[in-house]
Amino acid sequence: MTAVELLKRISEQGFNEQLQQQVVALDDAELAYRFAHDLPEADLELLEAIVIKANQPRIAYEFSLIKAERGGAIEQLQNVIIDSNDGGLMILFAADVDGADIELLEDAVRQHPETKYLQLFEAEMRQKGFY
Repeated sequence: MTAVELLKRISEQGFNEQLQQQVVALDDAELAYRFAHDLPEADLELLEAIVIKANQPRIAYEFSLIKAERGGAIEQLQNVIIDSNDGGLMILFAADVDGADIELLEDAVRQHPETKYLQLFEAEMRQKGFY
């Protein structure tokens, strides 16, 4: 079954363990994210492993929003963002993800070769009331 077919079945049937196992078997980070996004019953730990292995920072960021909202740990997802060295995503992660380690992200942004990200980081943190 393709990811598109599976998404259609998910939207028609809602959560069930068999569909979740099919999502896991496809080992597709975006599909894992969509499954988690659409179905609160989804096993976030199981799906997170797919997202982390894929090493796609944007999907890791989006998945972390879901996981943080539902009270899960986000450290491994945060590491994907930091390891990506994507200054913009580090700023978004720090600003938007509950439980983000602001100091760790700030240290990573400080090491970024483009200094504009540090200025943007500091401005965003002031606006969010973290500074």
